[in-house]
This record gives sequence, C-alpha cells and structure tokens, in this order.
Amino acid sequence: MITKAMILECYEAFKEGRLKHVPQDMKPTSAKMTMNWLESILNTREPYNRSGSLLQYKIILEKIEKEFGPQRAREAALVLMPYCQKYNKQSHISILQRF
Repeated sequence: MITKAMILECYEAFKEGRLKHVPQDMKPTSAKMTMNWLESILNTREPYNRSGSLLQYKIILEKIEKEFGPQRAREAALVLMPYCQKYNKQSHISILQRF
C-alpha cells in the first residue's frame, strides 16, 4: 500500500530531479509510475493514462496548490480529468473538481 509519506517523498524527490528515487517499502514500479505521473501533471501537462490512488490525487494536488497556487493545481487537475472520465472514476473526479 502506498502511504502519505511515500507520496510526499516521491514528490520531493521529483522536484529535486531524483527521478529514480524509490522510497523505503515502496515497489520500484510504483515509484516509477508516480514519477511519470508527476512529470505529466507538472511538466508536460499531457495526460498520463494510468490512475493514481485517491490519496495520491489529494496529496499531490494540495501540494501543487500550496506551492504553485490554485491556477497550477487546476491545470494539473485538468490533465488528470480525461482519464478519470473515460473510466468513470467518480471518487477521483470529485477530488479533481475541488480544484
């Protein structure tokens, strides 16, 4: 299970450019997918065709909003929305709509 601490550790590592970082007790594939997901919502702003957990959505979007402002958080949410709509992930959509 991916924890809040793992998500935050991946986020900080991503910001520092440590894209191959794997938090303790996190599977390497999960860490890599998290880094790819962060790349898509923060840099390329191209949809990433995999879903994160509800906890990942909430924590990461809140961090983006706090560090970069509400507009940037909204842009990140918009990158994630098409995937969630395509697969009818209502819980994820409800988090995205907060931003």
